[in-house]
Amino acid sequence: MPSFSFEVPDKDSGPRLHLRRTPANGSLTAIVTCHRMIGCPTHWYGHRTIPCEPPDCPACKEGHSWRWHGYLTALNVNTNEHFLFEMTAQAADPFTKYFENHHTLRGCLFVAERLAHHHNGRVLIRYKTADLAQVKLPDPPDLIACICHIWNVPIPEASLDGQLKQVDRIRLNPKPNGNNEPVHILAPKT
Repeated sequence: MPSFSFEVPDKDSGPRLHLRRTPANGSLTAIVTCHRMIGCPTHWYGHRTIPCEPPDCPACKEGHSWRWHGYLTALNVNTNEHFLFEMTAQAADPFTKYFENHHTLRGCLFVAERLAHHHNGRVLIRYKTADLAQVKLPDPPDLIACICHIWNVPIPEASLDGQLKQVDRIRLNPKPNGNNEPVHILAPKT
């Protein structure tokens, strides 16, 4: 039986930033809201991107190759949407250079577009420092929590050293909703 309420529930399932990639046609213009990008090896497995989980990674066991993906949070300058941006290692090079020069990515205005105008075409990133006098950036979210939400990984189970703690393996949400957001967060293994 449904449980109706007049109150809106708290956002107890973690951050809800949508995942965005460079569009096949056109461009994406945004300002980075986090201080650093993070990334890890991933697989295209089960019709979605998932993290590689050695030594018992099911995708590795089935012979799927891995690829590094980087993530940062950004504010779309045209729509004001705060989102999670995914990129490959090659596309991440400009952000690495920006971080080396400025010691933060926050405030980096970037334009991402695909050279061949295909969904898997090479990504070109152009960047400069944003004029923040014209924009109020949202606070930097917990980037790991955002990625865990997308991948359906319990947030306390993730760490920066690349290990997912106390999780046998990531179970994929059987029905992605088009935004790569899981319907629920898995509870940690007991």
